[in-house]
Amino acid sequence: MLFDFKIEGNLGNDPELRETRDGKKVAQMRVGRTSRRFKDGEWADAHTTWVTVTAWEGLAERCMSLKKGDTVLVVGRDDLRPWAYNRRADGEAAAELQVTASNVSLSMRFKSAESLEPENAPWTVDDLTVPEPEYA
Repeated sequence: MLFDFKIEGNLGNDPELRETRDGKKVAQMRVGRTSRRFKDGEWADAHTTWVTVTAWEGLAERCMSLKKGDTVLVVGRDDLRPWAYNRRADGEAAAELQVTASNVSLSMRFKSAESLEPENAPWTVDDLTVPEPEYA
């Protein structure tokens, strides 16, 4: 069964980059999404869902430009891993969700983002010809 997992949330930490024994680059980050409910005429925060996101190779390197607090959109591959019976330090039951990212991007819902073209981009925008709009 194939599916995409999508989450929009805030980074709870700066992404961490490391290399496997085979030399592959892998980045991990935590994305949190807090549910809000309208109760008694006011918005109130409910629980926060945390997802551990893993990105590989080129995507992992590009994720290193993200910072704690950034609002991101993550599309995960179909290898979602729930860990439903973890225990927190205080003994309470907790759950953890892990996903391998196929794409990570900045969300522009609450603020604008700056696009940075990598130095070794295989494409260039200088080659594009954009026609002028026609006004009636």
